[in-house]
Amino acid sequence: MYTSKDTIRVMIITKDHRIEGDMYILEGSRLTDALNSKGKDFYAITEAKIWHVTDDTLLASPSYVAIARDSITAIFPVEP
Repeated sequence: MYTSKDTIRVMIITKDHRIEGDMYILEGSRLTDALNSKGKDFYAITEAKIWHVTDDTLLASPSYVAIARDSITAIFPVEP
């Protein structure tokens, strides 16, 4: 069964990394709704860029990365 989803460009901060990419959320929902879903241990991010948080060195640009929920320090929407 297909579920309609919206795309949000997000910035994720972890202890060591800053990640920017596209996160998919249920159509019509908010970023906080997706984050409050207890059923997810990982969040899928596409078209990602991963920087080292202390010196802004670009480490990777994967088309897909899964971010562990427990590793996220901060997450917020950014303009594409």
